[in-house]
This record gives sequence, C-alpha cells and structure tokens, in this order.
Amino acid sequence: MDYFLLKQDERYTDVPMLLDVRKKIDTRDIHRERSHKIADPLILQIKSEAESSFLDILEYPLFLLSDKLKRLVEAYEPDTLFKLTPLIDLSRHLQKNYYLPIFNEVEVVSTHSEFHRGNSQLKKLVLKEENMHGKKIVRIKESEKPLIVVRLDVAESILRRDLTGIRLERVSVE
Repeated sequence: MDYFLLKQDERYTDVPMLLDVRKKIDTRDIHRERSHKIADPLILQIKSEAESSFLDILEYPLFLLSDKLKRLVEAYEPDTLFKLTPLIDLSRHLQKNYYLPIFNEVEVVSTHSEFHRGNSQLKKLVLKEENMHGKKIVRIKESEKPLIVVRLDVAESILRRDLTGIRLERVSVE
C-alpha cells in the first residue's frame, strides 16, 4: 500500500500569520490523552493581507484544517477529535473557521529512516507497513512536529476535491 505525508504547499507564501499561539495553547496538549486541556473553541488572532491565501491546510505553527478538509478526514477517520479554531483578523474584520485535528498517533517509523539534529527531526521517512495496517490517517508518534500520513485512497480523495494549498509527498514503506 502507498502512503503520503499530508503537508501545506510551501509555494503559497502569503498565508495568514497566527499570533500569540503559545499564549493560547500548549502544543504538548495536542494528543488524545491531553486534548481536554485545549479550549473549544480555540480562538486565535491572525495577521493577514487582502491577498493572503486561506489554504485548506495551515501547517505552522499549528496543523489546522479547513471545514472542507475536516469533513473528508471525518469520512475516513470518524474517531478523529477536532477543536474548532476560529482565526480572527481584527484589523480587517475577518474571521475564518479552521479545525485543530487530534489524530491517532502510531509508532510507524522504521529503523531505515534517517534523522538529523540529534534524532529530533526526520530527514528521510520510512514507514513500517505492519504498524500502518488498516489505518487511513495517522500522526507519526516519533515526531515532535505534526507529521500526518494518509493512505493512497485518502490521498486520491483529497486530489479529487477542489482543495487549495495541499501537498502530498510519497513516503517509503518497508
């Protein structure tokens, strides 16, 4: 089976900038067992321009999904938790609703994966297929930053929809 990393397309450079995220959320709480500590809704202020692109994935500093992509994720992984995250630009009197997904975390990194910076960041990802068995969308447990892996059928479904700013990167599997 083929798997892909779900990412924000870095070719979009004018995206909204989230402000004061660390004051609103402790990123260590973005896990199933600690998600009750996250406000719902999690209201965040942003700075955006008239030309800013509100993509279907915003990856930094939080991994956020648009409503359209949230509904697709729910169809494939109905037990995924979501925290409503309104993004508000007070200077432009603008609000866009996003969702903070809390995916199941799975240890799927193979020993053939390559790390740099003292084993904290993945350089080359290789998945252990037996740990992915039956899973359609997971967060990689071994990574500090959110790395989301989707199965081929989910990737194809994403590509069939009119979604903006999404990049799918094939991942090696053993």
